[in-house]
Amino acid sequence: MGEGTSGVEMSTEKRADEPTPRAIMERLSTEIGVVRAELDGLVAELDRRRHDALDVRLQLRRHSLGATLTMLALMTTAAGGIWLGAWRHRRRARLTGQAGQLRQAISRMTEHPERVAAEPTMAGKVVTAAASAAVASLVKKLLERGVQRLLDQQPADAVASRAR
Repeated sequence: MGEGTSGVEMSTEKRADEPTPRAIMERLSTEIGVVRAELDGLVAELDRRRHDALDVRLQLRRHSLGATLTMLALMTTAAGGIWLGAWRHRRRARLTGQAGQLRQAISRMTEHPERVAAEPTMAGKVVTAAASAAVASLVKKLLERGVQRLLDQQPADAVASRAR
C-alpha cells in the first residue's frame, strides 16, 4: 500500500500532453480573432438593418400596399367624421329637430322642476359678485384710457387744421 492519496500524483514534472503557456496564449488569440470577426459581421448586419429600417422611401416601397390601405382608412375615417358632424348639424337645424330638442327640454323640466329655477349657493353668489366687480373695473379703466386718448388727440388735430 502506498502512502500517497490515490489518484493524486506527487510529481512536479509536467505531463507531455499538457500545452505550454505560449500555446495557450496562441490558441486564445486565435479564438479572440474568430469572435471579433463574428462580432464585426453581426454589427455590420445590425447597421445595415438600422439603415433599412429608418429609410422611409425603402419602407414605403416594401410596404406600399399596407401604407396605401392605412392612409385610405385614415382619410375615410376623417371624412366620415366630418360628414357625420355636418349631417347632425343639418338634422338639428330642421324644424323637427328643434321640436325634438324642445320636447326633451320640457320633459327634463317636468322630471326635475327643482333644477329649473334653482337658487345659487352662497359661494356661487360671492364668485359672481367678484367676477362682475372685476369686469366693471376693467371696463372703467379701458373707457378712461380711451377718453384720455381722444382728448390728447384733439389739440393735435386742431393745430394741424389751423396750419392748413
